[in-house]
Amino acid sequence: MSKRSNYRLLGLVGQGQFGQVYCAASRQNGRLVALKRLDHQRFPTHKFLRELRFLLSLRHPNIVACQAVEHMATGRHLVMDYCEGGTLRSLMTEENRLSLPQSLKLVIDVLKGLAHAHDRGIVHCDIKPENILVSVQLDGWVAKISDFGIARLSQEVQDRETSSTGSPAYMAPERFYGEYSHTSDLYSVGVLLFELAAGHRPFSGTPLELRSAHLNQPVTLPDAIPAAWRPIILTALQKLSARRFKSATEMLMAVQAIASSPELNANMVPLLTPITEPPECILHVQQKQSLDQPITALAVLENSLYRVTTGRVICDRYATSLLSSPKNLHSALPVACSHILLQEPVDLLSMRSQGCFVVTGRSVYLMPTPTNNSRLMPIQARVPTGVTAISPQGDWLASVIPSVQGGSVQGEYTLSFARLSKRSMKLATAPVEVFFKKRLPVHPQIFALDNRHVVIAMQVAIGESVSSGSPSSSQTLIKAFTRRGSYVASLLLPFHLDQAIVTQKPYQLLAIDRYQPQTIGVIDLKPYRIRRFAISIEPTLLAATDWGYILANSAGQILLLDFEGRQLGQLTFPEPITAIAPFDQRGLLVATWTGQQGSLHTLDLNEIGADLLF
Repeated sequence: MSKRSNYRLLGLVGQGQFGQVYCAASRQNGRLVALKRLDHQRFPTHKFLRELRFLLSLRHPNIVACQAVEHMATGRHLVMDYCEGGTLRSLMTEENRLSLPQSLKLVIDVLKGLAHAHDRGIVHCDIKPENILVSVQLDGWVAKISDFGIARLSQEVQDRETSSTGSPAYMAPERFYGEYSHTSDLYSVGVLLFELAAGHRPFSGTPLELRSAHLNQPVTLPDAIPAAWRPIILTALQKLSARRFKSATEMLMAVQAIASSPELNANMVPLLTPITEPPECILHVQQKQSLDQPITALAVLENSLYRVTTGRVICDRYATSLLSSPKNLHSALPVACSHILLQEPVDLLSMRSQGCFVVTGRSVYLMPTPTNNSRLMPIQARVPTGVTAISPQGDWLASVIPSVQGGSVQGEYTLSFARLSKRSMKLATAPVEVFFKKRLPVHPQIFALDNRHVVIAMQVAIGESVSSGSPSSSQTLIKAFTRRGSYVASLLLPFHLDQAIVTQKPYQLLAIDRYQPQTIGVIDLKPYRIRRFAISIEPTLLAATDWGYILANSAGQILLLDFEGRQLGQLTFPEPITAIAPFDQRGLLVATWTGQQGSLHTLDLNEIGADLLF
């Protein structure tokens, strides 16, 4: 991209037959936008200007708005609203199904956008999940119609070259003959509503088979479609245009009537539900060690095991991998051991090449890997009370310290960076003042994304209610800084991050949302994208691997997920789980405690029967 561009590219987020879509940030104010680059050969000037004219004439919360046109060295771009949730298709996966209230809400959003377009004489002609973008909210998603590339004016003379194009799976019968009207869009919404309810479209096959089905084959409604939805779907999918809803507004009122029914809103329902339950795996334990104290945190570096118990951190070094089956009792015992005594709880164990960094509210300790002949004492670095993150290379740390006035924490915080060595900690930059407006009374979280950037996450109130902390009044504000203390950007996440970790993927967080405990959030910060996955447990512990994610709860359940949210398997322990730690790609340590006694379990994930690919 030209250096004179008004926008900084953050990454490719979509690609279609006409071009690419990028996530970009304004160099002037940091606001995120979508840059849609249209290939000149596939999308010539007259089509480009046509879509631009339609977009500029439409201003509605449920239609993706065009803000400007940007000419760059790589070509012309439409500057459009950015929707971090992706497309509706990305929500309609084989693993998860949208709840009935969420499905109806998204269809209502689409119909509101269509009503606005139809009132201005514009027929979209290509309504399908891929052309519906979603923005994430605390309680679900907002749908926005995009891609008016083949849209038509209702009073235009028919042009068969363009008006017969579209997506056969969602096209109204008359569209195959090059005809269209505003009810053609309503037919497509009927197909969409059918798919959301049943999990599949009413017709399938090749384009030729789809054409025949839309023209001649009656619609058969499966039992999965609720009775209240049936009249709406059957009316929208009438073969003859005159028998369908007469307007988007009429269909909208019919859908809203269902959405407001007491039966649908009687109880809180999850946003997503798993289509299938995860397979129950075999609890095959390689090794089991009895514990006399509960373990609150675990970590593994090469052949060294670090564990946090009451008042101390212990490091045991083994002669072989923890997954090696012991031939005798001595081979299962550590060959070296070291420990540190603490007067304060441990907030974090960070494994780096130097060893294990132990982070508390007031101090940072480095525990090098013990050797056979010596017990290396930990190196202590004093930091003010706050939260701390260690850089991926272990050469600097970042701490967030609250400002206290009159005995209470204010909205201001100080961000400090310090260089780390094996024997000392030195201030790296001057402290930076960080301010969070309308913050909630919870501690901030800090994450080192790479060797140059950190982000601070804080729960903040929106609207007038500052302290209620209800799902409708709190979100997570993220502020990004360089390691030199320079401010980069801010994001307002539609999450209440109860807990989050940095994963192996660059700039990615795995997060638990306090108000959506039956989903797990995957947040990509560059480019900015949010995905939610339906899960079968309410996790309290998180871990990330190079093949996916491991979730656990205190009840003794462990869930394995791949990167696409597919539930690969579930394990059930008879005792409550207090800590987990993956290692060596296929190894997993699980600490349990019953109140009187506990165990440390070593598992080989290859031996439990899960659908894992290493």
